[in-house]
Amino acid sequence: MTRTHPGTATCRPSLSLELFPPRPGPHASQTWGALGRLLRARPDFVSVTYRPRFVTTAGGPRGQAAGSGSGPRPTRVHVIEERNPSEDVVAHVLETSEVPLMAHMTCIGYRKRDAVGIVRRFLDMGVRRFLALRGDPPAGVQPDDVVGELPRAEDLVRVIREVEAEYFDDGARHLQVAVAAYPADVDHGLGVEVLAAKQAAGADLAISQVFYEAEDYLALTRSCLYSGVDMPILPGIIPLTDLRRLTRLESLTGVRVPTDLRAALSSQGAGRAGSAGTGPVTRGIDATLRLATEVLEGGAPGLHLYTFNRTRPALDVISQLRLGGILSGSVPSRQAQHEVNRDYLNASPGGDRRAHPGPPGAGWSCPSPGPPAPERGAGP
Repeated sequence: MTRTHPGTATCRPSLSLELFPPRPGPHASQTWGALGRLLRARPDFVSVTYRPRFVTTAGGPRGQAAGSGSGPRPTRVHVIEERNPSEDVVAHVLETSEVPLMAHMTCIGYRKRDAVGIVRRFLDMGVRRFLALRGDPPAGVQPDDVVGELPRAEDLVRVIREVEAEYFDDGARHLQVAVAAYPADVDHGLGVEVLAAKQAAGADLAISQVFYEAEDYLALTRSCLYSGVDMPILPGIIPLTDLRRLTRLESLTGVRVPTDLRAALSSQGAGRAGSAGTGPVTRGIDATLRLATEVLEGGAPGLHLYTFNRTRPALDVISQLRLGGILSGSVPSRQAQHEVNRDYLNASPGGDRRAHPGPPGAGWSCPSPGPPAPERGAGP
């Protein structure tokens, strides 16, 4: 949560963006340009994704034999500890921008000593915020078939806190450690148990994975509060403009794209930059703004946008939210809110919208996200 006046309860929702390392190839320079444009939007922080490289070996990461006997050695999957492309993006952000940075880390397939080395390397670079994730195994591989010593995200949270204690050696907390939350899961009870374990391990912030219904997010936050999980949960929202991307996400995450949203975007492929695709894209932005507004009105501490390095949809959403005063530092007057409802939230195609009874942020609170993360350069 970003405060407008230190020491007061007045605050505004935070805005953060998720960035992706460029893929090798002829379009890498364009991706670096896109990252620069997103950074110039001056979000409260950016996070950088982390993709480990898995390899398959006989007998595990060291090729050890499968015991006595002449049978074939088992095939196991593990991670190669190497410089990750995300480190190039981390270094670029730290060197060229004043925007605070959060580094993603995954733990599936890693030995503890390798994870410790990565954390220390990030700390040496100036990283003071981490997103600790279990990570996904390669396609067709079950998590239990991946060799490693850190099977759960809570294990990685503990490693980060242990390294923090050794690195700074002053008994204080210097890092913010975030974890993932899953609003679209049917069983919120299990989800809350997992979040409680992550909080107990040292997490002080959660960022949600993709969801399409505001009530899914709000129900999760209510369940967490009832169960004593009090760390803030940032809603992770993807600009809802690309049906093909949403469909791919559905196959990866199991979170179904709502029928009405699919119908609104279904004609997107009929044209590219021309007018044929304008209507669906506009409706997708409108759906994104409605979802963002609903979770903010429900008390969300901010928004985390999954950009996929696509500047136009992300910047459109950011511009509209700022134009409407949704992310401004002061609560709009009743007259200003009326103008927002009439001219902004209802401006794009898709029919009438319900009137919002209170100003944006009427349900906002200022939960403490844990110890403030010092700017880079702090510590040894």
